[in-house]
Formats: sequence, C-alpha cells, structure tokens
Amino acid sequence: MNYGEQIVAFIQSFKDFEYSSVKSANTKTVTITVKDNDRGSAQDKIEKALIKNGFAANKITRDVVSGSTFPATIVQLSQNRGVIVYKPLRGSAGSGAGAAQTKLAECSQCLYASLAFNVKKGKISNTDISLDAFKKASKDIVVDENFLTMVNDLSDEWISSSIQGANMLYDKYGGNGWKFHRGSKEVDIIESQFKKLNRLEGAFSNLNKWSPADIYMTKGMTSSDWNKIKETKTLKSLNNLMVQLIGDEKLIGVSLKKIVGSAKPFKFYNLNEDRNTADMGFYGNVISKRGQVFGSIDTYINWKSGSGNEIQFRTTTGQAKGWQGEIKGSNANQGKISFGPVNTVLKQLGLPEVPNYTGSPKLGTESLAKEIYKDLGVIGFDTGMDEKSFVTASVAMEEKWQYSKYTGIKLARIIADQNKKTQDAIVQAFYLYANSQSPLSGPYGKIE
Repeated sequence: MNYGEQIVAFIQSFKDFEYSSVKSANTKTVTITVKDNDRGSAQDKIEKALIKNGFAANKITRDVVSGSTFPATIVQLSQNRGVIVYKPLRGSAGSGAGAAQTKLAECSQCLYASLAFNVKKGKISNTDISLDAFKKASKDIVVDENFLTMVNDLSDEWISSSIQGANMLYDKYGGNGWKFHRGSKEVDIIESQFKKLNRLEGAFSNLNKWSPADIYMTKGMTSSDWNKIKETKTLKSLNNLMVQLIGDEKLIGVSLKKIVGSAKPFKFYNLNEDRNTADMGFYGNVISKRGQVFGSIDTYINWKSGSGNEIQFRTTTGQAKGWQGEIKGSNANQGKISFGPVNTVLKQLGLPEVPNYTGSPKLGTESLAKEIYKDLGVIGFDTGMDEKSFVTASVAMEEKWQYSKYTGIKLARIIADQNKKTQDAIVQAFYLYANSQSPLSGPYGKIE
C-alpha cells in the first residue's frame, strides 16, 4: 500500500466505533481517540481490523503514550505512525468517590497482581495489558467486582498504581499458586471471626482498626487452616495465627494506598508485640494552620519532629458533630481515630476525657466562648485579643467552628496539663490506634 492507501485502511479499521475522533495530526504522528465502554475489547477488534485491512502484524505494537496509562495501539505507516488511544466512554470510576471507587481499586489490584504472578510470571508494564491477558489472570482471583468494570473503568492513576503494586508483591512473593481475594467467602471467614471476638473483648471500633488489609493473598490454604481461624478464642490468638500464616506464606493481608511517583518498600506491621515508637511523641500543637484561631476549625498535634508529621483534629461532617483525628500524609492520609477511641485512650491513662459538646456550655453562648479563651491561655496560645472581643467574635462563628474548636482545644488543654512522659504516651497511643498498630491490632503488609 502507498501512504494514501495506508491512511484509508487505518481510518477504516475503527469506522464502526461511533465515538472516535482525530486528537492530533502532524508529520510524525496521527493520533486517534476511541471511546468505548469496553476498551479492552475495542482494542482487540481494532487491531484485528488493522490486520484484515492489510497491515502486517509486526507493524502493530502497543505502547504507553502521553495522556493515557492504558496502552495505545501503534501502527507504523510509511511516512509517519498512527496512534490509537482508548478512553472509557462513560468516564472513569476512578475519578469518583466513595465505596464504589474503593471496591474497583481493590479488586483491580487483585487482577493486576494475578497478571504478574500467574500470566506474565514476572514484573509487568503497561504493554502487558490486554483483554486476553486479563481473562487468563481472572482465573486466579476471587473478587466482588465485575470483570469488564475492572478492565475498562479503572482510572489511569490507579492503573499505574496497580502495576507498581503488583510488581512490589511479585518482588516479595513471586511464584506460582497464589490467588488474590477481595470480598470472597475466604475473606469473610477472617472478618467474621474478628467481629465475633471483638464483640467479646470490645477492643476496636471497627474492622480497619484491627487490620486495614484491603485484599488477601492465599497459597496452599487447607480447610484445616481455615478451621483454625474459626476456632481462635481471643484476638491475641487470632493475631498469632495470622502471623504464623504469613511466615508460612499461606495467607497475607495487604493494605493499599494509591502509589504516586515511586513506591515505598513493601512493609509489614504488627508481626510482633513491639510497636516502633522510638521517634514518636508529643512535639507541640497548632491551633490553626493559618496562625489565627478563627482561621480554621482544625487543631493539630505534632507526633514527630519535622514538617508534615501531624494529627489533624476536626469535625468532618460540616456540622457540629463527627469530630475525629486523622494522621496526615504527603500523598495519602494514614488513618483515623474518632471521638470515642480518643476518650478511651485518655481513660486508660487515667486522664480526664474530652467533654462532648452536649455536656459543655451550649453552642453560641458566651460561657462556651469564655471557656475556649481560658483554655487557649493555659496552653499558651496568644489570640491577640482581649476576652470581650474574643467572646464577641466566637459567638458570631458558625456552630461547626464552635464545636470543632472547643473540642480540639479541650484535648490540647488535657495534653498540656501532663508531664512529657504522659504527653508522649497519649500521642503514641493515638497514632498507633489510628494507624492500626495498637497492641491487639492484627498483622498486615502495606503497599503505598
């Protein structure tokens, strides 16, 4: 074919796809965008059409191009090259929020891990992605997400993260026989046993504080192994068994965080009773990031020296309720501790509890504002205002500010009243609970 015939054959190869358009064209590259709800199948169909229309198979390759992590189809023409970029027609679920996004990301990580372990049998890249390869990989995953949804709806950012996560796991445990689980009956055995034991011991407010594992890897687990989990009598015995199964490379819980840039080394937590708190303690508090008490609803506790090592306390509902602490990280938040567990930690240390606003002076009153002003003085925060001016300004603030600031400053006051040893113990307990590393937390590995 001459160049003109090549262009005609190239265009005819995706003419059946309604949502296709020329993205760009120059002397080096003609780029076409094809949108389809099943981009894996679309790619296969188009590449078969290219061959049918006269292009040699060795002239058709796949590669990653700017603007898309899903591999593009590259066709070598006599004078330049044709590039076909595939985008989901209905948009990416990865750009959404909530449980659906979480489910998709976690199940997809299982699929990409199986692609590395059971199909490629080595580390993967974008060019290993194909519908056929994913079909083979799906034989060794047990998840609660639709196969085509995982293939087509994962965002480019999560595709990149899932590839790196799969390679990280392969570096650690590469080999045959591994299956990957999310929402399976096997996972339910683990979670049900935790809930049963936690009802008896009351150690955690939810499952994630025991173990934040999002997916599980299994290899060679027998019915006897699963029965041993069901037969554990305490959280400690369950933890010990989970540690043993990790050591035997039979059952591994994995916590996922989106990988931005390069991945951190794969790391296990809670394999023994030693929780690393050597460099963790109380390094002061910040009443407002903006330097003014009315500038935000937040109160911060620094748990380590250096910037960015802080627990942010605030209401998360936009209302006068839902106050909690959250460990902040550069790319992803690291865990939360809600109102109840905060007070549990304080109670265990023999300290006053943070009062709930319903038991404090009522919101919008001068008495509450005066209490805030007094507490700020005790902890050494200079408002730059006399009491009367501060009270007038406080009463005029929204209830969410009054509630969030009153509660956060009460906590800061309780901590300020203690000696350094106790302050460190408070902050360490907050951090370990929020990051699922309290004394009874279960073992897990982390991708981040």
